[in-house]
Amino acid sequence: MEHRLKKLITENYPQVLIVFLAFLTMVLVSYFYVSNIVQRQMLTIGEETMNTIQTSVTASLSESELMFSSVSQETKTLLINGESNQDILEFLVSTNNYYGEERSLRSDFLKVYAYIRGEFLDGSGWVPPNDYVPMQRPWYIGAAENGDGIYFSEPYVDADTGGICISFSQQLLDKEGNSFGIVAIDLNLTRITDYISSQEIANNGYGVLVDDNLNFTTHRDNLLIGAKMEEAGGGYDRLARMLTEQRTLSAERFMDVDGTDSIAFFRTIFNGWHIGVIIPRASYLGQVYNLAIVLGSLGFVLMLILSYMLIRFHTDKMRSEEESRSKSSFLARMSHEIRTPMNAVIGMITIAKKSKTMDEVEVCLDKINDSANHLLGVINDVLDMSKIEAGKMELSEMEFLFQDMITQVTTVMNFKLEEGRQNFSVRINENVPKFIIADKQRLAQVITNLLSNANKFTPEGGNIRLSVHQIEDAGSRCKLQVEVEDDGIGISMEQQARLFRSFEQADNSISRKYGGTGLGLAISKKIIDLMDGEIWIESEPEKGSKFIFTINVGVGASENEKEDTGLTDTEFAMDLFAGKHILAADDVEINREILNALLDGTGVTIDSVENGREACDKFAANPEIYDLILMDLHMPEMDGYEATRVIRTMKLAKARTIPIIAMTANVFREDIEKCMLAGMNDHVGKPLDINTIIAKMKHYLLSDT
Repeated sequence: MEHRLKKLITENYPQVLIVFLAFLTMVLVSYFYVSNIVQRQMLTIGEETMNTIQTSVTASLSESELMFSSVSQETKTLLINGESNQDILEFLVSTNNYYGEERSLRSDFLKVYAYIRGEFLDGSGWVPPNDYVPMQRPWYIGAAENGDGIYFSEPYVDADTGGICISFSQQLLDKEGNSFGIVAIDLNLTRITDYISSQEIANNGYGVLVDDNLNFTTHRDNLLIGAKMEEAGGGYDRLARMLTEQRTLSAERFMDVDGTDSIAFFRTIFNGWHIGVIIPRASYLGQVYNLAIVLGSLGFVLMLILSYMLIRFHTDKMRSEEESRSKSSFLARMSHEIRTPMNAVIGMITIAKKSKTMDEVEVCLDKINDSANHLLGVINDVLDMSKIEAGKMELSEMEFLFQDMITQVTTVMNFKLEEGRQNFSVRINENVPKFIIADKQRLAQVITNLLSNANKFTPEGGNIRLSVHQIEDAGSRCKLQVEVEDDGIGISMEQQARLFRSFEQADNSISRKYGGTGLGLAISKKIIDLMDGEIWIESEPEKGSKFIFTINVGVGASENEKEDTGLTDTEFAMDLFAGKHILAADDVEINREILNALLDGTGVTIDSVENGREACDKFAANPEIYDLILMDLHMPEMDGYEATRVIRTMKLAKARTIPIIAMTANVFREDIEKCMLAGMNDHVGKPLDINTIIAKMKHYLLSDT
């Protein structure tokens, strides 16, 4: 197995490497191509967002400036018309009340006021404290220095509310250029700062507002509000220099004050202020990172799938080639295994014909019998393997005396063990149930196969041990462990890997030296698998082998302890069926002769016919004389299935009750089931076994039921 794995890796390494490099290249190219698209898209989104913020803030301040311009012009008109300060105050109060009532629309408006002819006039009704000096306030100083233009102040602390505000103010001049005074309105920065703070281009971003002197007006970190941008820390000093040199920053990478790798967008509005949005780079490029993960994962999965398919293809190809070689080798072995006993049969028949004494003939017949039995074993192995390959091997469980099954197996094996002059011992632990429920025939087949292998590979004078013990007890079921140990040639680890494969042997030289089809262990493993067990080997070269298997079996009831009633000797059947009359249908003459010879001496009378139609006619002519029908399946004119159905439908009382036993070489379970469906009672397989036929006839002809 290790050798095959190394071979598989070696053969597929270049292809897998090419697949990996191809997919890696595909992923990298796709990543860079698509990431550029995503980054350009993010940049476009950032640009559009900043333009929208710039437009919105500019529009809001422009609207406030327009409103102030209207108030300022009206106040100047009143002054030129000679209106008194009281008239001016009333106008300011009404204006203040008007915009105050519209606060839901003008939430940034605070109040309107003026300093006219040396008197402070406040439209909101606020009375300044004694230390309040209008000429020292930012709104006054800026307007006085700005001539008759509108002045837009920096944020400062409002003397009335104590909050941060900005002001529009303007000096009012008469026609000669003399000053009447200054009018101003205060605006609350909250709406603007809240709007800016809420802006984000990606997750975790935040907005900032910087005045024309590069002081922070709005920032997520309240400690930075009012601080100079170049002194804030991080990479803000570089951003401050860039804002001084240019008015627009797009996707500029810098380090935030908390050490976060970030991206900055900045726009400058009409009054020289700067609006910005700061985004952590990881959030800004989050889609790109996600794209990389998706593409990488997809590429990796596709690479694994393609590599798996490639390796699977090569594995299947390698397995197919190995199976082809194995089957070719198997066919060669099968040819040898079949032709050798056939050569012995034909040769012994030729010798028997030339023999001059009965003793010489009997020797030939014994060798013919041995060769025929060997040939039957080979055929049975091939049939079993064909059932395994077709997935049709099934178990037929029954309750039986475990010791008797072991005795039958060892009785069959004893003559081979004696020929090899090997020491054989059997040990059945006391914890093994006396009766078990399992497939007796298949279990015996596995043990016989393992003992046969041990006999084959153990030298003369060697030791072979069969031991059985229980390893688990679950009440009605238990697990048995069976061990067959020898001190033979042993098996290497590499050879062990091939032991249980179909059509293979541990070493091809084994078939030449020891013979065998190479199917026995593969069949045994399938049987053990069907019995919900396991089979394995412990072995080293020249140190012997131990084959071990476990099976799950049912535990038989103690009241069922009884002697085996099966006939094992044809002597017990002498004249057993005297007075009984059977009808046998078989189209092959030699088969009819064999049946008559096998039942000779049992006292039974046999009427033979050559096909199903003759069987039906014979039975219909005189149904009362027949006690049983033996029916071949494949016959001319009418086969056994059709003949059975015809007999069962005859309007004769005995037609429905007479036992009909299939007598055929079709021995698969589906064949047996087909016989039962046609109306037959039982089944015996060819080649015919005398003990099986006697047992079946005894059951149907001598049973009281």
